[in-house]
Amino acid sequence: MNIYVKKSLQLLLSTLALSSLMAQAQDKSPWSVGAGLISTESPYAGTDNRTLLLPMINYEGEKLTFRGFALDYKLVENKGFNWSVILEPGQFFDSSDSDLAEIKALDDRKISLYAGSKVSYTTGYGSLSASASHDILGHGDGDGAKLKARYSYPFKLSKQIMLIPSFGVELSSSKVSNYYYGVTKGESNSFDAYELGSTVNYNAGMLLSYQLNKKWNVSAMINYTQLDSDIEDSPIIDTSSISTAMMSVSYQF
Repeated sequence: MNIYVKKSLQLLLSTLALSSLMAQAQDKSPWSVGAGLISTESPYAGTDNRTLLLPMINYEGEKLTFRGFALDYKLVENKGFNWSVILEPGQFFDSSDSDLAEIKALDDRKISLYAGSKVSYTTGYGSLSASASHDILGHGDGDGAKLKARYSYPFKLSKQIMLIPSFGVELSSSKVSNYYYGVTKGESNSFDAYELGSTVNYNAGMLLSYQLNKKWNVSAMINYTQLDSDIEDSPIIDTSSISTAMMSVSYQF
């Protein structure tokens, strides 16, 4: 498994979550299945863009939401305000994905699993969410944490078509940043040791969702992430940003 899958899963989860805004206005089953064709890139040196087809099974109940590999359970729900506990996968990198021998020689960055809390508030002016989570698998010396915030505003262009721009920010602790983007002393014969502080990545996305009928939905989405300068300056990273594009289809039971 590699960072391509991680970025693809994140985008697919975001798309399915935003697409559910259209489904909420209709009386539907909480179960749906979907698939996304995704073109994504990795920030690590020597890795090429890749296109993946990813399936997904989703459940969106009154309290529990399950999208692919992410869980959200609402503790409080009141007049547009939600407070929930979350469990979601993080990133990982298989160094053998790179074409460069010096990157292949690095240790793999193993998958993380984040558990935490999330609050969201939806009004006529859009939806704002924020979350704080901790890597329960103990990577990054066992002290990896993330803070995320995201704002989206849906434009209903017609009864069937919705356009949803979104903007977000993600703060990663120095432990997380170093584990995934740093180089530890003695890890490499090609790169000097490189240590990062906490990092902040910014992202923006645009979703176009089309409700074909009561059962079928088709979506297209693009997402752009601007990497923190400390990540960009890492000797194992060769880009300052990551772009991902996707088309998906879902069927509501």
